[in-house]
Amino acid sequence: CEVVNPSNCDTATITVTVTAPVIDAVDDSFPPVNGGNGGTTPSVLVNDTLNGVTVVPADITLTPGTSPNPGLVMNPDGTITIAPGTPAGSYDYPYTICELNNPSNCDTAIATVVVNAPVINAVDDSFGPVNGADGNPAAGNAYANDTLNGVAVNPAAITGTVQTPATPINGGPVPVLDVTTGNVSVPAGTPAGTYTITYQICEVVNPSNCDTATITVTV
Repeated sequence: CEVVNPSNCDTATITVTVTAPVIDAVDDSFPPVNGGNGGTTPSVLVNDTLNGVTVVPADITLTPGTSPNPGLVMNPDGTITIAPGTPAGSYDYPYTICELNNPSNCDTAIATVVVNAPVINAVDDSFGPVNGADGNPAAGNAYANDTLNGVAVNPAAITGTVQTPATPINGGPVPVLDVTTGNVSVPAGTPAGTYTITYQICEVVNPSNCDTATITVTV
């Protein structure tokens, strides 16, 4: 309004456009995790930004996508928990972050989690001497010194196969490995000599995670 003529007025509208700040969810890649032990990754938020600076969790909402494996769970703080016994593999876990002030201001990224198979170790065995005439139904256990992830194998966690059975001497019976239990038996009437059995153990969770060893039985 004009000061000299206070009733001499006009009205207008000011339009101010406010844009949302840039939100940027950045793909993540973490060091490998031992699937036998499981573990937890760093937060996926550590390299994400809002308005050019590292996001403050209180300023955004984090929404995990579909987990690529039931053993992987994204936590509210952005860390990913890997359950013990998770199969080996490379898993892509998507997630979305949105600004609280502008709920439609969002970005999506993928966190890649690499899970390694635990070390499996089949160790050579030597049993005997065994009296061949009497035999021995429990000459030894081949799995007793084998390990999975650094501890004695649980027969239920592995599958065993005989790669090369013992070779008969003079057509007689031979020592036999029970692949379910690891028990080595020597039948009565086994001719004297040295017998070798080659066997392999593989992890049930990761069937290609295998190792081979040799059993020597002296009769």
